[in-house]
Amino acid sequence: MLAGRKWRRRYTPDDGDLVKLFYVPALEDAVRYDRSTGYFNAGALELAARGIEGLVRNGGVMRMVVGCTLAQDEIEAIARGERLRDAVRQRLADAPLTPDAKGRDALELLAWMVAHEHLEVKVAVPCDGARNPVADEAIFHEKTGVVEDRAGDRIAWTGSLNETAAGWTRNWERIHVYTSWGDAERVADAKVDFDALWGDKARRLIVLGLPDAVRLDLLRFLPEDDRLPARLQEHEKAHTYPEPRPPPAITPEPGDAARERPQHVLPDREHIFRDRVWSFIEQAPSMPSGGRRVGEATSAVEPWPHQVRAFDRMYDHWPPRLLVADEVGLGKTIQAGLLLRQAWLAGRAKRILVLAPKAVLRQWQIELREKFNLNWPIYDKGELTWHPSPAWRGGNVRRVDDDRWHEEPAVIASSHLMRRRDRRQALLENAAPWDLIVLDEAHHARRSGVAGATGGHPNTLLRLMQGLKERTAALVLLTATPLQVHPTELWDLLDLLGLPPEWTPTAFVEFFQNAGRADPTPEAFEQMAQLFQATERRYGKAGEAEIARALDGLSRLRARSVARALRDGAATPRLLLDGEARQAALRLLRVSTPVRRLVSRHTRELLREYRRRGLLPARIADRDVEMTEGERALYEAVEDYIATTYKQASEDERRAVGFVMTIYRRRLASSFRALRNTLQRRVDADATVAAPSDAALEEDLSDDEVSDEPAQDEDAVAEALRESLRAEEEDDIRRLLDQIGRLPPDSKLAALKDVLRDLRDAGHRQVMVFTQYTDTMDFLRDELSTGAGPALMCYSGRGGEIPGADGWRPVDRDTVKRRFRDGEAEVLLCTEAAAEGLNFQFCGALVN
Repeated sequence: MLAGRKWRRRYTPDDGDLVKLFYVPALEDAVRYDRSTGYFNAGALELAARGIEGLVRNGGVMRMVVGCTLAQDEIEAIARGERLRDAVRQRLADAPLTPDAKGRDALELLAWMVAHEHLEVKVAVPCDGARNPVADEAIFHEKTGVVEDRAGDRIAWTGSLNETAAGWTRNWERIHVYTSWGDAERVADAKVDFDALWGDKARRLIVLGLPDAVRLDLLRFLPEDDRLPARLQEHEKAHTYPEPRPPPAITPEPGDAARERPQHVLPDREHIFRDRVWSFIEQAPSMPSGGRRVGEATSAVEPWPHQVRAFDRMYDHWPPRLLVADEVGLGKTIQAGLLLRQAWLAGRAKRILVLAPKAVLRQWQIELREKFNLNWPIYDKGELTWHPSPAWRGGNVRRVDDDRWHEEPAVIASSHLMRRRDRRQALLENAAPWDLIVLDEAHHARRSGVAGATGGHPNTLLRLMQGLKERTAALVLLTATPLQVHPTELWDLLDLLGLPPEWTPTAFVEFFQNAGRADPTPEAFEQMAQLFQATERRYGKAGEAEIARALDGLSRLRARSVARALRDGAATPRLLLDGEARQAALRLLRVSTPVRRLVSRHTRELLREYRRRGLLPARIADRDVEMTEGERALYEAVEDYIATTYKQASEDERRAVGFVMTIYRRRLASSFRALRNTLQRRVDADATVAAPSDAALEEDLSDDEVSDEPAQDEDAVAEALRESLRAEEEDDIRRLLDQIGRLPPDSKLAALKDVLRDLRDAGHRQVMVFTQYTDTMDFLRDELSTGAGPALMCYSGRGGEIPGADGWRPVDRDTVKRRFRDGEAEVLLCTEAAAEGLNFQFCGALVN
């Protein structure tokens, strides 16, 4: 960046090569280069090709105002009524672009910059006080320049230097340099003066756009196939940059970098209009009655209706405390991103913490950067790492003390790292309170891996969040599976958001058990009514529309009577409800719970309804694979086995059985091979009367099951597996194994082969396939590597594997990446748990 370099107050040829000393370094940092010069030629751009490369790489624009003198006969022609623009066109057309071989590269670069809107040129013609052009004795002789970088810092210079090759290399020229951080007023004056020129607001100067005829003549020098010009290709291959200054410790507030324009100079109307528009947009989010959709409007996403609905629910009830529990693939990250950007722009949230599993930290950073223009750092291993971009020039990593990282106003961190005792202490005792915390994969915050019910102890992540809930104004939890084994898991998450004290874990479970009954006992009905009243005391009364929907079928008068009975402080009105009114009251009780107030849940079926109504143009993904009769029978048999085993288990065994039965469901959903291997290991473990090895179910124990206190949780897991073995029947497991053995390969395998073939036919040279389990990866490897199948490689917790003469042989990670990059395999099979080691950024480029 400009402020990271040392600039001299003046430069002359006595100091050395002006191109290397000043011109190239200034342009390398630029996103805008404004230049006024009496004379210009393309050779100047060729000299500074490396600097121009930096300007182009930064997405920058160069604006030039150059001189054009007119002869006396041209002045007379104009007096006879000829349009001034035609005269300028004729003057420039008299010097057609017919370069020699040496000059062609320069014109090629110039043409490419104009065509790609990196260069705009206007012509300045001196005039008298009545804005009549004057004879050629008067020339436009100003020579100034202003360079601006991404941070809003500027340097300006004045002197005798024209924008020509001779001016930069052969003439004896002097320039004086000023910086916005050292001489702000002088730099601001230079910027305002140039803007006035560009807008044709000077009294004794007429400024015109580059005549179309000349521009078209210039564009004939465009590189063939619109490739990067030769001079930029040359520097693209071997560019080096000086060490930049480190990124700022505190992200600047919007507008901090803006410089005030001196009030004694009036800018052009276009500039005033633009400034007013952008100033309004910048300030709108913080206005009391407006700007709530600026974040969305200035993001690179077009949210779906349900995402806007979730955003409205959070932003309109600030500070939000919400569990977003949409089905997988419905864009929970988009909903969070909309909230994060809007809250950041509005100043509602000036300290933000995003916690996510380590494997998806980069994914979060990329999503926020590319979709919401929020470049927030990841904290890991004593470093803050921003998403790389041209503005950073490699300086996107900064070392930070372990007790200082949380001073960053917005940061992304690993939920697994933060649960460690020392990190947890830093967050709960040393860090300042947060305005907003987002926890992704929130179901990892739960009772100990096998507990689930009220008797289990919170795992380390849940304990962390229980501490953080008091240290943040807003808390958003994201998970597609808030309840996996026991209802208390959902209670734990809702308790982080703030449940009424009457809704204890026991009361929560009993309420929904009673709500599932057709006719609860009078005592149970009264307990439900008391919890209904507690809900309304905390969150406000249910609205008329909500009551009408719940009590559909009753007259408005009768519906109000039922609602009054439920709200009455005495039990008598509820005891007097007749059968119809009591059933209606039950419907209202079932929907008026903290779950409804604290959970946002959308399904694919809702999106399909949006599409049917024309509200959603996107096609909603369907599960196109139809199960065979044998596969459906197996699914039903596994569900029957799970239900029967759980019911027959004792109360002490049910926690462990529920945990293991959940693993069976996950394995079955992945592949029949994965379930078969798991069941076989259970039989083998039972036969040897030994505890299953930890490795056997390692992939089933995600972050929520194994915390940073291994002695505690691993013992609990081992005990759970032993308890579940005692509750399971070996004969039932063997029947399931026999049923799996009679099945042909999964129907999903045939669908995958079709997808791979379609991708290949569409021109996709390589594909990555992710599986949850290594068993499933091995199954796909065996099935896809037969016959004329695609060339394969594998990567899992075992490391890399490639085919050899004697079967699959192990290789390291770098070998897998290099060989896949070099095209030695069409398909890379990879387990989700191991994917992080391959670097998502690298893989994303390959998949794309």
